[in-house]
Amino acid sequence: MKLLFIFIGLLGLILLIYSIIILYKMSRTKKIVEFPLDSETRSLELNATGLFSICILGAGFTHNRGSFSAELKTENGRLIKLNQDLYGYRFRQKGVIGLEYYHFKINETGKHTLVFKNLKDLSAKKSMLYSKRIFQKEIDSKFLKIIVKETVTTTNRMFSIIGLVVGTNALAWGILLGLTDLFS
Repeated sequence: MKLLFIFIGLLGLILLIYSIIILYKMSRTKKIVEFPLDSETRSLELNATGLFSICILGAGFTHNRGSFSAELKTENGRLIKLNQDLYGYRFRQKGVIGLEYYHFKINETGKHTLVFKNLKDLSAKKSMLYSKRIFQKEIDSKFLKIIVKETVTTTNRMFSIIGLVVGTNALAWGILLGLTDLFS
């Protein structure tokens, strides 16, 4: 029985280490470009392939009131599919809150054109809490910034959070029960 608990503890340690590695990767994502949300068209250079996100800096909550959208095109005019994040991941950059709004995968490097449509339909507020949001004014788009940065998949992000909790518990209980005679 002791070996089973020690095995559970070792599995918890492996899960904990893997979750910490994912969190470390999340903290080391590189910012590609940052610009104010004042114009509808922006050119950007992507020198690496992988998963990227379009983030809105200066808002903790956004709502599409109508037909706000974005398009990303390659130099040859091919449209890259932008997926809207289901759980808009929030982060802080130099004390300013931001959230991931779109994510996309790049398979070829080069110049790309980012086009925003109907900027006036994007509603942004500071807080994500409904009880605070109802009393807040909307943030004007001239105070918002757009960041394009590398990102981690939502699956990896959720796995790291769950892995930290389960891994810590499995490690603690597995080692505690495996090294003590609690059930003898």
